[in-house]
Amino acid sequence: MATVTGGEVIVKCLEKEGVKRIFGITDAGYHAVMGAAVDHGIRWVGPRHEAAAAHMADGVFKTTGEIPVVMAGYGPGTANLVSGLICSREEGVPVVAISSQARSGIVYPFVSGAFQAVNQYDIMKPVVKWNAAVHHWNRIPEVIQRAFREAMSGRPGPVHVDIPYDIIFEEADDSELKYLEPRQYRSMIMEPPAVQVEEAARLIAEAESPMLIAGTGVLNSGSWEEFRELVDLLNCPASTSMSARSAFDNDHSNYLLGLGEAALTARREADVVFAVGTRLGNLDLPYDVYFGDPAKQKLIQVDIDPRNVGTNRPIAMGIVADAGATMRALLGRLKELGIKPADGTAVKKYKDMEAEQMAVLDAAPKGYEGDKVHPATSVEAAAKVFGPEAINVGDGGNTSLFDALYLRFTTPRTSLGIFEFGHLGTGIPVAIGAKLSNPDKDVYVITGDGAAGFNFMEMETALREKVKITVIVHAEEHWCMEEIEQMVYFEGDASKIIACQQSPVRWDKVAEGIGCYGEFVEKPEDLVPAFERAKSHELPAVVCVKTDLASNLIPPLADKFMEVYEGPPGEEAPA
Repeated sequence: MATVTGGEVIVKCLEKEGVKRIFGITDAGYHAVMGAAVDHGIRWVGPRHEAAAAHMADGVFKTTGEIPVVMAGYGPGTANLVSGLICSREEGVPVVAISSQARSGIVYPFVSGAFQAVNQYDIMKPVVKWNAAVHHWNRIPEVIQRAFREAMSGRPGPVHVDIPYDIIFEEADDSELKYLEPRQYRSMIMEPPAVQVEEAARLIAEAESPMLIAGTGVLNSGSWEEFRELVDLLNCPASTSMSARSAFDNDHSNYLLGLGEAALTARREADVVFAVGTRLGNLDLPYDVYFGDPAKQKLIQVDIDPRNVGTNRPIAMGIVADAGATMRALLGRLKELGIKPADGTAVKKYKDMEAEQMAVLDAAPKGYEGDKVHPATSVEAAAKVFGPEAINVGDGGNTSLFDALYLRFTTPRTSLGIFEFGHLGTGIPVAIGAKLSNPDKDVYVITGDGAAGFNFMEMETALREKVKITVIVHAEEHWCMEEIEQMVYFEGDASKIIACQQSPVRWDKVAEGIGCYGEFVEKPEDLVPAFERAKSHELPAVVCVKTDLASNLIPPLADKFMEVYEGPPGEEAPA
């Protein structure tokens, strides 16, 4: 009778799901998993911190749609994983997190004074969508399969499975265990009801000024072609949520920047708004001032999770279904109705409006006369060197706004960032996950120096794992987003600014100390050559760019970004 460890049972379940790699720091609590993973051709990637493992997992899902897996040892290891999984939850990433636990005889309930043994089930419960503790070896497949199902049910999100290490190392005959294919235990695509497709098609066909908005559901379902086809069929204005910038070609003649005045005006003036795969969250300014009168404007919201439909805006119709399936059905019905594209007058009006705003944005770096580098100039140089097919990861506070607004994304799943949670320091590990999943693509990070400090040692992970990424650090040695807010709060009294200044750091030298390649740039004319050398070098690379403090303090569209926190102008704060 052949026997296998609980660790191999876990790996066999992951193999059925097509898992290609596991992110986790080596730990004696799951050596049986690590050994089985190698035997089954699953790559083990060891970060320097457990939270970084979750961020790497984010990079996998956001660029491929694959469900990623992380592991953490019991006690401190699982505690370190918490902040990463909170980020995954807010970003809608279905990370399957597996933690080892102290031996079964001293947990659930826990004996007093057990070393490193803590109630990881209770710790993780408010962090993840679903979690469970495994108490018997033969239930491992059932619980792992349930974890994958829960991770992808409704809005994607992280799940957690806690397994005592004696169960992981236990050996038994697995001939009676059921290793099922994913299609055997979870629904793969949620189709829209035909009656709702018919009604949505009627509303859109009768609209005089429709507008389309794509959210991350379009990326998750891989349905960016359907969205583009719908835009072309209607010839109407279209935008994306900030977290789905790459869902629609930014160079398309109908594209409008989501937070730009043109997109907000088009949204307000539309008689029908079709928002697909988006919660219409705060980052997308779901306020009355940016929408039409709900009594007249018809908002059709499509989302995979019923809890998100009609939550932030009154709707005329809520469709709980897969974004791609809904658009395919809708396209078919609209074509049957013989709908014709609009004449383009409305689109031209909004594009002209956007061109004026973009001209103002472009003027700022062109008119800069300082002795350092304007942050927008650095972003534009990076775009020139890396091109539209590369994967960009934005990180930091104000730096991430320059990154998002001065880059144009024409290829799906190439704009990454922590747009839903705003978690600083995720850029480097997210880039590692993205590169591992997309070895043929260039992957580069643009980060502020404050954010860079959180996970910079993951450059050693990149070096060790032979993951070629390029990290551009904008170094002005200040917490800029906080500093400008303090300046406002303290009415311009610079003497009262608290804890905003950092020490000068040569990030290129730190990178070289780790064993990576480094470049240092102080002048705009040196940007492109330095970026090209960093890009072409075989080692992971860091370019330290001395950016201008004053220019970085107030990024483009800062007024709109503040409304994300404070609400629309004129709205009173709750008592």
